[in-house]
Amino acid sequence: MASTMNPSPVHRSSCLRCGTCCRKGGPALHLEDRDLVLQGLIHTRHLYTIRKGEFAKDPVRGELIRVDGDIIKIKGREGSWVCRFLDEDANACRIYEHRPIECRQLECWDTARLEQVYRHGRLSRKDLLTDVQGLWELIEDHERRCDYDRIRRVPGGRPGTGAAEIDGGPAEITRYDAELRRLMVARGGLEPEMLDFLLGRPVETVLRLNLSDSYPGF
Repeated sequence: MASTMNPSPVHRSSCLRCGTCCRKGGPALHLEDRDLVLQGLIHTRHLYTIRKGEFAKDPVRGELIRVDGDIIKIKGREGSWVCRFLDEDANACRIYEHRPIECRQLECWDTARLEQVYRHGRLSRKDLLTDVQGLWELIEDHERRCDYDRIRRVPGGRPGTGAAEIDGGPAEITRYDAELRRLMVARGGLEPEMLDFLLGRPVETVLRLNLSDSYPGF
């Protein structure tokens, strides 16, 4: 399988600590990483969820695909794809001893080990949140009302296209998403930084990124 992740055609067998892989985006989390989140070693404020129906780039195959379930990833830093746990001065991981399985399996000179795991056993919000009374039900309702396939079925399919005033159309869904986020912070006392994990990125943001063809990798 041809890989898009190898930064160099030079044959080698060890890490150069160049930081290239960490600058291309944080890893997706898998079931093996569940305890890293539950124990607070990776806080949910540092995560975001790519939700079902979004489009993302497969980092190994280099293809754009429609995501069929949660992909939970470590956020980038300050609007970039650079993993927030990269110490850029030292080109070193700040959570190296507790790094996720994708990081443990990645050898950029030979991605075979990563290819064996990256599409399987992905961690989902349900794996982490079903025991939190009331929260999981709220997230399920948000999933139903902010379904990206539902948005695409509406003529126009994007805010500001003339379909904005259709009942249940993109503009209404975007407003609901924004209002729910506001209430979860104002009344629920949640940190704003946690919402990208709990509800995925704002619908408005995802639609805008899609318009600009700026898709995250997974």
